[in-house]
Amino acid sequence: MDLSIEGLGGGGIWFTLSLINAGLAESKGRGRFNWWLLSLLLGPIATLLIVVMPRGPYVDELPGAQTEAGQLSTPS
Repeated sequence: MDLSIEGLGGGGIWFTLSLINAGLAESKGRGRFNWWLLSLLLGPIATLLIVVMPRGPYVDELPGAQTEAGQLSTPS
């Protein structure tokens, strides 16, 4: 079994890049799944788009998210 980077082939590297792009997109306030699919098609071009586009809408907290003290947050 060849575990070197050459063993992945172009498809494995492209798929890995799409997963990295999904995480990067989520950190910038974008939809993880949508960007993963787009990255499968566009690859490095999608990476460039994620990096140069401004952040998406900021979400304060998800409903039911825990605060630092471990208490559930109450809607205000």
